Amino acid sequence: MLSIVIESHVDFVWINRDQHSFEWFISLISAIELEQAEIPAADRFLDIHLYMTSALSPSDMKAIGLHVALDLIHKKKKRDTITGLKTRTQAGRPDWDEVFQNLKQQHKGKITVFFCGSPALGKVLSTKCLQYQMEFRKENF
Repeated sequence: MLSIVIESHVDFVWINRDQHSFEWFISLISAIELEQAEIPAADRFLDIHLYMTSALSPSDMKAIGLHVALDLIHKKKKRDTITGLKTRTQAGRPDWDEVFQNLKQQHKGKITVFFCGSPALGKVLSTKCLQYQMEFRKENF
């Protein structure tokens, strides 16, 4: 008897400029979140990471109060006030070194980054993939 186990996990990172840019895809992500909630945590195949670049970052003094309030609302309601999802939307751009370090720590073995977006961001991610020894795949639509 031959048994083959292929471990697959997806960390979906979605970066948008504003709240309205999330709207067209939210219903699908919400359905996936509901489906994932029924699976034991160890067996879940998807982690969602959302970023809104037009929002002031939590380290910006003008936004500290807002971020504290949003964090409290998310803890109480278990929903993001921007998207309505369980996943909390992060303000600003991802810290790519932090993202890639976390991926390396959490996922052993081969990691492939699939990218679709601006050429400038693709270049950054391609460089990070080389630095962290991950495979890079660029998709065009």
